[in-house]
Amino acid sequence: MKNSGPILLLAVWLFAPAARMISAEPAAVPEKEVATTIFVENGNPRLIRQLGYAWEFEPGHIEIEGYKSILYAGRAVGEGDFHLRARLTIPTQKDSPTFVASGDGAKLEGFRDERKGYWPTEANRHHHFALSPTWAEAGKPFLFEVVRKSSEVVISAHGKEVHRFIYDGTQFGKVGFCSLTGKLRIHDFSLEGKTAPLNWDRSMPTAFSIPTLDLSGEEHRQVIVDRRKDQYCGHPDTVLLPDQKTMFCTYPLGHGGPAAILKKSNDAGLTWSDRLPVPENWNTATNCPCIFYVSGPNGKRRLLVLEGNGDMRQSISEDVGLTWTPLGPNGLRCIVVPNRLLPISRQRYLALYVDPDPRRPGGHLIAQSITSDGGLSWEKQRVVARHPDALPDEPGTITSPDGKQIAAVMREQSRAYNSLLMTSDDEGQTWTPLREANAAVTGDRHNLRYAPDGRLVAVFRDLCFTSPTKGNFVAWVGTYDDLVKGREGQYRLLLLRQHENFGDCGYAGLEVLPDGTFIATTYVRYRPGELNSVVSVRFQLQELDRRAWGLSH
Repeated sequence: MKNSGPILLLAVWLFAPAARMISAEPAAVPEKEVATTIFVENGNPRLIRQLGYAWEFEPGHIEIEGYKSILYAGRAVGEGDFHLRARLTIPTQKDSPTFVASGDGAKLEGFRDERKGYWPTEANRHHHFALSPTWAEAGKPFLFEVVRKSSEVVISAHGKEVHRFIYDGTQFGKVGFCSLTGKLRIHDFSLEGKTAPLNWDRSMPTAFSIPTLDLSGEEHRQVIVDRRKDQYCGHPDTVLLPDQKTMFCTYPLGHGGPAAILKKSNDAGLTWSDRLPVPENWNTATNCPCIFYVSGPNGKRRLLVLEGNGDMRQSISEDVGLTWTPLGPNGLRCIVVPNRLLPISRQRYLALYVDPDPRRPGGHLIAQSITSDGGLSWEKQRVVARHPDALPDEPGTITSPDGKQIAAVMREQSRAYNSLLMTSDDEGQTWTPLREANAAVTGDRHNLRYAPDGRLVAVFRDLCFTSPTKGNFVAWVGTYDDLVKGREGQYRLLLLRQHENFGDCGYAGLEVLPDGTFIATTYVRYRPGELNSVVSVRFQLQELDRRAWGLSH
């Protein structure tokens, strides 16, 4: 599904039946019988495991793009003889996709090892066999086959043998296709022979059925915070002061950095100042600055800006943003700073953020720290969550309506799972194990706020595998219970489309006014051919409910 489409999108209903079958197991077959297992049929996913960033579910084929996008068969190839068939299309002569196999530890002659840098760990221990764009006319389907008889394996394309080797292993293991550099389309994919479990389970479906209302073309909702012809304006964060009028927005120049820019609004984000003067070393900011309004035990209120990739640094204003201290280290470390400081008891604030995992090269962990003096000092950070397989990243936090629980929903950077979720019933002293969230909230860099009627809104970059709005800036509407219990919620909103440069949007500030107006501020390629701008979208749930719910009937 491309970014162009009808004004009103009925989210993923077209794909939901097929996507629900992604995790379904085939009918049981007696162990000694040879059966045909269908993984993809005429572009419909029947039994697959997907990994990666760029996926498109189109009529008649699944298209994957990029070196970490892999479509795996949902079962491993078992022992004995087998016949693997796939109908594929290599779109252009510049594309160089591969057939992927684990080999179950045995040698795969003619395959190359491309294991470094892959997550989850299930994606490791695999090898690539190059699919040549010369085997068939570019853009035309061809038949790819792998046949094992006894210890001999023959690989064919278009009915012609392209490789033969001896395989001494028992099981052939995990198999699939990787787009590697460029794109690959998979029309059909099946196996005649014995299969074995993958041992890579998903606990949640990869599709949702709630409707999506498209607001992206309604320009009266949109306010330009900063838009420059020759300058990339990056990932913003906002803060609304208690007067419900004064807002600040900070953002970098470039993707995450460098620099931290500051602007101010005196009318709740309807108009914005020029760029404000800030300390000179704000030019050295390295990653995604975020801004907060906090107070200490003595009631002293201050503005706080955090940034960093490595040592976390902060800058403080004691005069409502007129002057700022230079950025300086605060004793914490991170990949990206938290986008929320959550108030907890005794006038403290809880910060939850992602940091490299020293136990696993390239791995992530979730760390936390607490400040008891309004951000002047921080407790020593501690690890609160790891996942044995996934890459948890950039948690967004929210307190339950009764104040008794904290939920954190987060990006899953390996792209092998839905977004991840955990909860705490003791203000972050302990947390539940990470688990998959619903596909409807699967995305990057969640920011969450309550509407006056108690419903919960989350904004994020949409990264649900089967979503027609994937790669764009969206909002999810539901309840706190929907979020923590893994339910789909009520509906979603397409707030802004990312024109070109897939997925380079969605880090966002989110504020809500007393009348229920949400102000969601993101960076986005606002028009084709432009660099990214900082843009906000304003909406109220009460005006959208009837429109959105009308789509679901």
